[in-house]
Amino acid sequence: MSLIIASVILIIGFVLLTKGADYFIENSAVFAEDKGISPHVVGVTIVAFGTSLPELLVSVISSFQNHNDLALGNIVGSNISNLGLVLASASFIFHYTLRSNIEPDDNVNRDSYIMLIAALLLVFFAQDNLISFSEGLLFFILYLLYLVSLYFRSSKKPEWSESETNTSYPFLVGGLTSMLIGAQITVNSAVEIASQLGVSEIVIGLSVVAIGTSLPELAGTVSAARMGHKEIAIGNVIGSNIANIFLVMGVLAMINAIKVEQWVLDVTLPLLILITVATIGLIRVPFGRLSGSILFGFFILFIYELTIL
Repeated sequence: MSLIIASVILIIGFVLLTKGADYFIENSAVFAEDKGISPHVVGVTIVAFGTSLPELLVSVISSFQNHNDLALGNIVGSNISNLGLVLASASFIFHYTLRSNIEPDDNVNRDSYIMLIAALLLVFFAQDNLISFSEGLLFFILYLLYLVSLYFRSSKKPEWSESETNTSYPFLVGGLTSMLIGAQITVNSAVEIASQLGVSEIVIGLSVVAIGTSLPELAGTVSAARMGHKEIAIGNVIGSNIANIFLVMGVLAMINAIKVEQWVLDVTLPLLILITVATIGLIRVPFGRLSGSILFGFFILFIYELTIL
């Protein structure tokens, strides 16, 4: 495939991704209002799970092909990208386009601690350079318990005003499908471009694949930000990071024990903890341009680490 063709396909992938995200987020917000569910709960469940599907699919395929190191790198890299790229982008959109900051509510603050616990457990379990079946099972059980807690939390339905529109389920599913197809096309073409430019394979795997599987989160969060859905914008990121570790990592470890390379334990996982702790602190103040810039700085550090491997 020529570089020009790969570039054209890359553009097509971005178009599918962004337009699919618009339809998916718009109908997710209407769905929340129709059902009397908190937009935050929709963000950390429906939207987060939908945008985490690429991580799940890529990681499961990698696991079955005995490329668990790629699967682990995909998950960890995606979580760093979600905070350093996706959440930072949302802050810039709110600041420059909507002229406002993101002010998370108590639900976001509560779930941010779950996100930190997930990251800390991952580091703890990885100390022996292996995520075992039993540890994966524990991750999966914790995710189910998290969903149960969300159910009881959302059972206290807020009062909603009468909605003039109804959820379009074809557009909801179609938007998600378009995002997933667009993400896959984008990743494949980006890998092809990177390969032709002579970028090393490990950098492609940990940067292009990890960032590529975060594109649905980016598209979804950007769309939510442009529409002013603050709860969905930040809930999507936090919910995706929780799902990536508890659900995706849990399923993978139950399929095939995941070997953790020592450099991942020494370099990448500490960075994940740092950016997660920074996020928890930053979202407790009006989350604006400065906060987004700090998180984006962590993302740049992550990319720099990959270039010196």
